[in-house]
Amino acid sequence: MRALGSVFAVVLVVLSVAVVGVAAGATHEAAFDDAVPSFDPRDALAEPEVAIGLAVGAAALGVAGWLAFRGGAKFVTRENVLENETRASLYEFLEEKPGTHLRGIAEQLDLSTTNVLWHLRKLEDADLVKGKKLEGYKVFYPVKEGELGQRKAMAMSVLRNENARGILEYVAVEPGAHQRQIARALDVNHGTVRWHLRKMMKTGLVSKIERDHAIQYYVSELGADLLAEEAGIEVEVTGPGEGEAASA
Repeated sequence: MRALGSVFAVVLVVLSVAVVGVAAGATHEAAFDDAVPSFDPRDALAEPEVAIGLAVGAAALGVAGWLAFRGGAKFVTRENVLENETRASLYEFLEEKPGTHLRGIAEQLDLSTTNVLWHLRKLEDADLVKGKKLEGYKVFYPVKEGELGQRKAMAMSVLRNENARGILEYVAVEPGAHQRQIARALDVNHGTVRWHLRKMMKTGLVSKIERDHAIQYYVSELGADLLAEEAGIEVEVTGPGEGEAASA
C-alpha cells in the first residue's frame, strides 16, 4: 500500500511539472510570435496559464509531501476496516442495535452525522454493513446474519417506537384484536394504530385476516421471538394459517 502511495505522489509531481512546462512553453512561443525581443520570466508569471500551472504544481507537491510524510495512502479493506476505533465502535453498536438509522447512530455514539455516514460507507464497501430504506429512513444492520438478520433489523427498527411496542404487546395478549379495539384499549389515535400496524405488517411482526367484515391482527413468529428477546414476554403464536393470512 505504501508503494502505491509513493507512486501516486510521483505521478502528481510529474503531472504538475508538465502543466507548468506546457503553460510556460505556450507563453514563450507567444513571445516570439509577437516579435518580442527577449523573454522576461516576470512577464510569464503574469500570464494566467502560468499562474494556474504553478498553483496546480504547488498543490501537487504539497499532496506528494503529505503522502510521503504519511508513508503512502492507506486503502481500507475488509481486513483492516475495523482497525479504526470509531468504525469498530460503530460496528459493535449495530451488532447490539441493528436497524438504527443514521441520526440515531450519531446521537447514541455522540458523533456528527457526516462522520457516521463516512464510516458507514467504509463498512458498506467492506461488505460488513448494509443499509435499507424503511418508511423514508435508511436503517443499517450487520451483513453477517444474512436475510434473517435483515428481517430482524427492520422489525427492531419499528419496535423502537413506544406506541408500536405497546400495540404489539397488546396484540400478543389479545390475539385477533382489531384496530379500533387496540386504539380504545391503549388510548391511542386510530390513525396512529393503523400507521404502526401497517409498518408491522410490512416488517413481518404481525399477520392479519379479515373475519366478519373486520381485520384482526395476530403476532407472528418473528414478533413473538423479538418480544421474548427484548421484553422477556413469552407469546404463544395463535394467528391464522399461512393460507388464511392476508398480504400486507
